[in-house]
Amino acid sequence: MEQPPEVEQDKWVDYWDDRFDLLYYQAVDYIVRTVGTDARSIVDVGTGGCPYLEWFPWIERRLSIDIDKPYSSPTVQALNANILHDKVPDGFDLCTCLQVLEHVPEAGRFARRLTELARTVIVSVPYKWPDGKTQGHLHDPVDMEKLTNWFGRAPNYHVIVEEPLRRIKNKRLIAIFDEDPKRIFGATMLRERRRKGSLMSRKSA
Repeated sequence: MEQPPEVEQDKWVDYWDDRFDLLYYQAVDYIVRTVGTDARSIVDVGTGGCPYLEWFPWIERRLSIDIDKPYSSPTVQALNANILHDKVPDGFDLCTCLQVLEHVPEAGRFARRLTELARTVIVSVPYKWPDGKTQGHLHDPVDMEKLTNWFGRAPNYHVIVEEPLRRIKNKRLIAIFDEDPKRIFGATMLRERRRKGSLMSRKSA
């Protein structure tokens, strides 16, 4: 039975309110501000109504793609589509795909399709969550070997983010796949990252 629009909207508001301050979102934000400092376009696949594309206002073109509820705003374009079956734009500087691959039956095909949409892909997946403990997860436990097999190669960079005060289902693997498999993502990029306003800078303003 189809839910009324207001119920569907409330679902995503509740989802985001329960998750927006998780550390892995902060890590993704930091990574985008570092590796995407000169980016002019970004596409997020599987947004699910979440507004994190708003965190990157210097990126002129922002597109949210989702088969159910893409995020939409005056600054973010929405596209209801399945990247495996529908024609979608490509040629983006960045692609993000957060906590999606574990839900996709054809995860390998989906992962490789992401790399066709943008020059640099940033993904997150649950890291070694127990099999059968999370509704909708088809591939748990996911580890580096499984992610590497999906993309057909190792990532340029990866980090495991652990949420505090949780004993299980508390880790996520974030990985960067660049069009150049040999490109190095590291500390030399940090100086040029897009910084958020600090409390000190606000006080001195």
